[in-house]
Amino acid sequence: MSTSSSRTLGLDRLSAGGAAVWGAIALLLLVALAVEPGLFVDQFVGGLVYGMTLVLIALGLSIILGLLGIVNFAHGALFMLGAYFTYQLMALWGLPFWVALVVAPLLVGLVGVLMERLVLQWLYDEPPLAGLLAAFGIALMIQEATRAIWGDTPLSVATPAVLAQSADLAVTTVARIRLFSVVVAALVVLGVYLLIERTDFGLSVRAGVQDREMAGFLGIDMPRRFVLMFFLGAVIAGIGGVLQGTAVGMSPTMGQQYIIITFVVVVVGGIGSLFGSVVAGLLIGEAVFLTPLVLRSLADVTGVGALAVPGIGGLVPYLVMILVLLVRPRGLYGQEGFME
Repeated sequence: MSTSSSRTLGLDRLSAGGAAVWGAIALLLLVALAVEPGLFVDQFVGGLVYGMTLVLIALGLSIILGLLGIVNFAHGALFMLGAYFTYQLMALWGLPFWVALVVAPLLVGLVGVLMERLVLQWLYDEPPLAGLLAAFGIALMIQEATRAIWGDTPLSVATPAVLAQSADLAVTTVARIRLFSVVVAALVVLGVYLLIERTDFGLSVRAGVQDREMAGFLGIDMPRRFVLMFFLGAVIAGIGGVLQGTAVGMSPTMGQQYIIITFVVVVVGGIGSLFGSVVAGLLIGEAVFLTPLVLRSLADVTGVGALAVPGIGGLVPYLVMILVLLVRPRGLYGQEGFME
């Protein structure tokens, strides 16, 4: 058998295996929906909200990593600052939520620009480990500064009246702030796509990523564009922080809680792929919330209690990452040769 025929056969088997896996997953979801429809919808919405929060952080992280080659471990701290700036604006200065939703991310963007100009820009041509360690140090500094300014006690802000009510979804009710977070995140994703793919600015940035030296020869001011994109990445993280802080509150460790999972999202989606980050964020968000429910429903139907594994939700992101990397080492939509 020729090499080409063997490769085709292997791809056919892989496709058939993938179809079987998705079919099994769909069947398990139907079982969970039939057993507990209200809880299923509630968990589905929870997974969507969590997934879109991961998408907001992963988008900014992926932009910075894809453009500058910097593993920005401080991105979780920028997400946290979005929440605390919201607290400062709303609880201490008395400004409405709608003002904080705009102003807080812009302030986070300015912090991101300062971080890039003062520290990270000097590490672009250094080994990736140098940028990672520098960003990790910045993250610790921001976290300790947050403790010094706002304290170590978890804080919260008042949800706007129009978003504090619940929306009726027939089989369950969901807080409007959660649905609002999904809508805002979707609009951000759409805006980033249009900017990167449909504008001359985005075209010039992508050209600089492919060949920074040639783009400079063509008169494109890449340093300025990179600063603007770093600002954009920080603003997106800040938006996520505003929404998360308003919905569930904030603590100085919230950035740490999200940054590791966000790196998992970026790896699963494929380093350098914004679309991959969106798909992976939604996939992992839903998997974290629905997997425990599916296993518990399956245990109820079959009578095998061992299927309801305690704490499985926390392991799901890493299990998804392992499975994806075994099949696609570059992630779902990773670019060949990127960061290699």
